Parts: sequence; structure tokens; C-alpha cells
Amino acid sequence: MSASNPLQHFIDTLPGQTHLCDLPELADIDYRGYRELLQRWAVLPNARTSRIGSSRDGEPLWMVEIGNPDATRVTVVLAGIHPIEWIGTETALQIAKEQALDPCPDRRVCFFPLANPDGFLKVEKSLRAGKRKWVRTNSAGVDLNRNWPTHFKATKADLQGRRSSGKAPLSEPEIAAIVGKLDEIATGASIDFALSLHSIGKMILLPWGGISRRPDSYRRHYSAARAIRKRLGGYTIRQVSKWVPGISYAHRMDIDHLHAAYGATSLLIECTLGQLSLRKPSVLLSPFKIFNPSNGRQEGARIARALDPFVRGLL
Repeated sequence: MSASNPLQHFIDTLPGQTHLCDLPELADIDYRGYRELLQRWAVLPNARTSRIGSSRDGEPLWMVEIGNPDATRVTVVLAGIHPIEWIGTETALQIAKEQALDPCPDRRVCFFPLANPDGFLKVEKSLRAGKRKWVRTNSAGVDLNRNWPTHFKATKADLQGRRSSGKAPLSEPEIAAIVGKLDEIATGASIDFALSLHSIGKMILLPWGGISRRPDSYRRHYSAARAIRKRLGGYTIRQVSKWVPGISYAHRMDIDHLHAAYGATSLLIECTLGQLSLRKPSVLLSPFKIFNPSNGRQEGARIARALDPFVRGLL
């Protein structure tokens, strides 16, 4: 790729590193680190890349667009909001590969491949150092899936004065940049489908998370989720605010805003059960293994194939 690709130009400034899976101590980590992941996005055919902002620590935030640039129907795919959930970022890349090989003639697919690069880099640093760390937030201690405007409710401040929700909607530059770009897209197009990729739980989650009632479009959401479940197998469909017995609110989250602000049929996929198993109790000591299956690239490709029709706007 030429330096005219801004993502490739940025990658060229990064120091080279051994691929994670090539390190003997990480032989069971079938995932791409920061540089390798971005490189795979940079070389996708039929893709248009743009920088949309910077993270709290100054890392670039990217959008990768595939499909007809003039299409007025748009699918949004978000990944990497929770930085330890690498199966989500791998699945997003695999979806993009499918789209790049066969772009939609009547649709644009806008990928936000790594919404929390600071956290992702922290996870990678821990893996390379052989440390076991639980990383869920950005560098300011904010859960980026609790900083969206819809159903915002600030959490209590901790002893350091930090709030896991952020002080206000869009207080974090990562979510402010993404929402700003979505608002820009929505001025000339309809964002009618959206996916947010996470782990763990083998669940397909529907709005709302911030309130207990169902959205008016619940049947449409459920129908789309049921079609995905049929292709995936073994996944459970639940409304976010009712994913445990009783009510468990998740205020300020992405799929609520994607539906409320843009009208999208928006689903959150909790990919796989990680490596949790009664046969492997030691997994409980490794946060990364709790959230991510060992065969990340293979499982990401399988999930991507199941999600591809939804991304193409086919219910």
C-alpha cells in the first residue's frame, strides 16, 4: 500500500515487533497485536480508511469503509470498546475481509475496528510481559460502553474522583469521535443496521439496556437475532436490561444509542464462552483466557460468516 493510505502511513511509524503467536510463551494466543492488526486492516482491498480522531493517550482512531461510497444505506460495525475482548476485534476484521472480497453494491459498511486503542495496547503489553491483568476501560478509567448519550446516568466517583461512566455523555474522546462521525454519516444516509462485538457469554443482546421496557422495534430486532442464532448455534437471545433474572440495567451503552439516535436495528454479540471450562480451572487466573478462545482467528472467521448477511442488511 502507498503512503496515501493514512493507516499504512501511521503503521510505518510504529516499531516492528515479534508477532504474538510467534512467541513461545504465547503459542496459544492466536491473535494479532496492535501493529499486526492494523496492518491487516490497511491492506484490505476495496477499502477506504480515514482517521476520525485520537484516543485519550493520543493514539489514532480509525474508520474503514467498504462498499458503494454513494449508498444511502449504512451498516456500522464496532469493535474493541472493551480492550481485553480480542475475539471481538478479530471477528470485525474477518467480517471486513468478507465484505472486501464481495462489497455490497447498494450499501456502505463503516467499521470502527478498535474503539479503545489505549486499552488494547495495555493488554498487549501485559501479554508480552507475562502479566495477567484485567483491562476493561480506557486510560482515564472509563468504560467506553457506558459513555454514550442515550440513557446516560453517571456512576458514583471512586476514591480518585473517577467515574466508570465518565463525568458526562461523550466525555471520552474515543466515543465523542465515533458519535461525531456517525452523526456526520447520518446527515446524508440511513444507518439502518449496527453490530457491536464483545465477549463473553455466547449471547445476542438487544436494546434496551438502560430501561426495562422493550423498544417498539423489538420484533424486528428479535427476528434478526434469531436468524443469526440459527447460523451460529448455541447462542442465547436476551434484552440487555434483562440478561440476568430480574432487571440488570446497562445505562449509556452503544446499541441503545445506535437505535435511539439513528433508528438502526442494533445488536451486541457476546462472542463465545472464552476458554472457561470445568476442565480448566486455571483459566480463572488468566483474564485474557476468560474472555477469548484460544483459536481466535478461526472462531472469528466462523462468527463473521454467521454475521455477514446481517451486515449486508439481510434480515
